[in-house]
Amino acid sequence: MNLILFDFDKTIINKDTGAEYMKFMVQRNPIRFVLCFFALPFTLPFLILNKTKFIGFSVLLWLVTCGMSPKKVAKLRKRFINRYLENNATVLYKNAIEKLISHTQNNDTVVIVSGASEWMVKRIIAKLCIPKLEVACSEESRLAGGMVSKFHCYSTNKVERIKCAITLKNMKQL
Repeated sequence: MNLILFDFDKTIINKDTGAEYMKFMVQRNPIRFVLCFFALPFTLPFLILNKTKFIGFSVLLWLVTCGMSPKKVAKLRKRFINRYLENNATVLYKNAIEKLISHTQNNDTVVIVSGASEWMVKRIIAKLCIPKLEVACSEESRLAGGMVSKFHCYSTNKVERIKCAITLKNMKQL
C-alpha cells in the first residue's frame, strides 16, 4: 500500500480556503470588521511567524464568531462553502482531482494535508464525491463563546499531523 499526500490549497483548489473563510466572516458584519481592523496591529506580529500564527488566527477567528451559537456557526460554515464553491473565481484543479480518484481506485492511502480547518476540507471533498480520502488539517474548538484554533496544521506541524493520522509502518512507499 502506498501513502499519497496532497496539499489542499493551491494544489487541489486555487485559493487559500482559510483566508477566504476569514474574509467571508469579517465582511458579513460591519462591527466584527471594525473589531478585526483594530485587532490587526496586535495580531499581525503573531501571524507573521510560523510558530505563533495560530495565536493571531485564533484572535481573529474568535472576534468573528464570539457570541454565536454552535448552530449559527454551522449555518455560516455551510453558507460559506456553498458560496465559495459557486464563485467563478474558485477553481478546483481537474488534474489534481483526477489524480486523487486514480490513487483511491488503486487502493492507495490518500491523505489531504492542509492548513485549512478540517471541516472546510471535508465539506469540499464531500462535494466532490471522492471516497476513501483522509485528512490531516487544522482544528478549531470553542472557547469563551467563540471559535479558536486548537491546532494549526502549518509548516512543520503538517508532519506532526500526518504522523498522528496515519500508521506509516504498513506503507510500501511514500
